[in-house]
Amino acid sequence: MKDWNSNQYAKFEKERTQPSVDLIHRIHISPKLILDIGCGPGNSTKQLSASFSAADILGIDSSDNMLDKARCSYPYLKFQKCVIPVELDRIGTFDLIFSNACLHWVADHQSLFPKLMDKLHPGGMLAVQMPLVQNAVFYRVLEELIAEDKWKRLRDIHVFHNQSPDKTYDILSGISKEVTMWDTTYYHIMPSHGSIIDWYKGSGLRPYLDALSKAEEAEFLCDLLRRMKNRFPVQSDNSIILKMPRLFFTAMK
Repeated sequence: MKDWNSNQYAKFEKERTQPSVDLIHRIHISPKLILDIGCGPGNSTKQLSASFSAADILGIDSSDNMLDKARCSYPYLKFQKCVIPVELDRIGTFDLIFSNACLHWVADHQSLFPKLMDKLHPGGMLAVQMPLVQNAVFYRVLEELIAEDKWKRLRDIHVFHNQSPDKTYDILSGISKEVTMWDTTYYHIMPSHGSIIDWYKGSGLRPYLDALSKAEEAEFLCDLLRRMKNRFPVQSDNSIILKMPRLFFTAMK
């Protein structure tokens, strides 16, 4: 898969940042050492810095493009390239490991979460938000589209690794002394159906579009837009509501 495009991702930076703010508000410890996994363009790391100004914070990401954007936007914060879980040994241990909208891209949560808990000091916290991809209307529409023979070669693309909330709890409960979980559905007000596609071009659509030529991409997005218009109604003011379900959890060591 090609590198992330930080400019595309940042088109909806306010909306993408809000879950990190909401997750931070549920952190009840006073961490001195913080790791921000999947820091992207640094928006979540900035929020952590604002809430825990005395802490030493490190933002990590696998994307050079995202890290360049983060360093340019927040030169006073620390960022490092790191691919998890294979490069976790390169970094130290922490009081708080934080991750906003990242870990659903990482496979095998059964082994990933214990590895993250091992990087926490006693009394430390793992705090995570992941989109509930399996509950999102957009991805249901996408699955219906690639079920068509026309786009069948995209069916084997599998980039999200979300477990169900119940399964996630079962993993966490065996490795932590206290687990708190909740979900929230965000209602993002979009000016058009095309804006919803623009949102996902910065995230979940990337692997699908990477597999297509430019001509194929245009046709694919046209087919996707046509299907979306049947599933996302137009509101009285001509706006469109993008419902984004997200799962949150904190786990104490």
